[in-house]
Amino acid sequence: MDISVPEPLNGLIKGLEKRSLINFYGGPGTGKTNICLLAALDCARKGGRIIYIDSEGSFSEERFRQLTPDWRTLLERIQIMEPKTFDEQGRVIRGLGKHDADLVIVDSMVALYRLEYADRMDETKNGKKDIELVMEANRELSKQLSLLSALAREKDMPVLITTHTFRHWDKGTNELVGGDAIRYWSKTIVFLEKTGRMSERRATVMKHRHVPELGQAKFDITQNGIKPSGFRIF
Repeated sequence: MDISVPEPLNGLIKGLEKRSLINFYGGPGTGKTNICLLAALDCARKGGRIIYIDSEGSFSEERFRQLTPDWRTLLERIQIMEPKTFDEQGRVIRGLGKHDADLVIVDSMVALYRLEYADRMDETKNGKKDIELVMEANRELSKQLSLLSALAREKDMPVLITTHTFRHWDKGTNELVGGDAIRYWSKTIVFLEKTGRMSERRATVMKHRHVPELGQAKFDITQNGIKPSGFRIF
């Protein structure tokens, strides 16, 4: 099953590539969850089944209603899982092989990891040093990503994840939470950011196997989803 996201994003990345992890990352309000909902909607309309792992309570039934008049029927094709801890997220991901799905979404991959990381910088556990606990969290994140990658290949489907950014004050740049593990396992990485114009956002391809990097597209978040950004006269 070929799964799409609305234009201009679909043309930018040539659809959601099967057998791989696709990562949309950015700050709050940049459109990550909207993209997840729209991908789930496209899959459901084509008769597919979706597992939606919502780690930060972002899935909104009200928003889903806005996107389609037949939301109730399509929502039945989406199985929502809501882990509350990073360890629980790991158990959910390890159990995905028991489920039939045409698309897996994890929104966000790093929300609970980030909480775990912050906590471990300030406390110890079982006598271990903070740095050892942080490394343990990083290993677990990498393991979860590797399991999702294996699942994508086994089921011949895309796995869509979202991640966050943090401000690197020395470099003056927005860095990817999860670092090297996210960059390694994600075969498509798209950075989302606000442009400063109301509901307009910019998407930039940071990594892709067969699309040129640094390609960009601007889009507007609307009540009905997203659409290509256009010129406005006020």
